[in-house]
Amino acid sequence: MKGLLQYNDNQIKIEWDTSSYMYNQLIKHDSLTGVANNIGGEVFFYQYDLDIEFDGSQKEIFEAGDVVYWRSPIESGKFGILFMYGNTSYGDGTKPRTSSPGIKIGTFKSIEDMSTIASNSSLQLI
Repeated sequence: MKGLLQYNDNQIKIEWDTSSYMYNQLIKHDSLTGVANNIGGEVFFYQYDLDIEFDGSQKEIFEAGDVVYWRSPIESGKFGILFMYGNTSYGDGTKPRTSSPGIKIGTFKSIEDMSTIASNSSLQLI
């Protein structure tokens, strides 16, 4: 993957953590597409075929600008890529927090741009 998130006619540069086990699994895919869900503090899109086991480094609290791989603890076959841009409704107001554990796989600097992505926008991670 090149490290670009495309939406509408815009792009956001992603810096991958190339030493991460998760990254080494992700690069097996040329691109990932989905529909944006912006829930305030986080934009995410589901991936139903991206079944990558956690490696023990999962956590729930992240930093604004983190890109996170997430898997549902209750729904089999439900995975996602999350872009944390601010405090989320799951947190205590101090840092972005996911609804259940995930693993950081990269970062982005365009915090303000990420916050403007509307739900139902088409996303492509290349």
